[in-house]
Amino acid sequence: MHGLIRDHLEDYLGGGPDKKRVSTEFEQHIRECETCREEVSWMQEQSQVLRSLAGPRDIGPAPGFYHRVMSRIEAQQNASIWSVFLDPIFGPRLVATSLTLAILLAGFVAFREVAYPPSANDDEVIMAIQEHSPALGQDRQRDRDTILVTLATYSD
Repeated sequence: MHGLIRDHLEDYLGGGPDKKRVSTEFEQHIRECETCREEVSWMQEQSQVLRSLAGPRDIGPAPGFYHRVMSRIEAQQNASIWSVFLDPIFGPRLVATSLTLAILLAGFVAFREVAYPPSANDDEVIMAIQEHSPALGQDRQRDRDTILVTLATYSD
């Protein structure tokens, strides 16, 4: 394709007022040059195909679209986080789950204490039962020494 055709091809294919401004040299070159004429003809066909595929220019939302969008936005703003608990499905399920968890936890605590009573051989029980001198609590250093001796002499 020659330079003259390449420079003015868009104006020629675009149609409208720009097509009128296409120089006479351009049109004369198209009449004389077989290669350029065929190429411009092929480009005109492609341009028409593309125009036929284009949609209507005034595409817009359906009537009432903005009103529906605004109504949904306003409806969502009025709902609070606590409204989830009033849902007919979620609320009762939450209550039932909470009660089940409370019953299981209470049962675990009740039966755990009974199942494993402290024995006389536990370390804490032995430490509590061992006799200490009645003077504990009067002198801090002496209390520390007594505890240290008790811990050091402990045997099972």
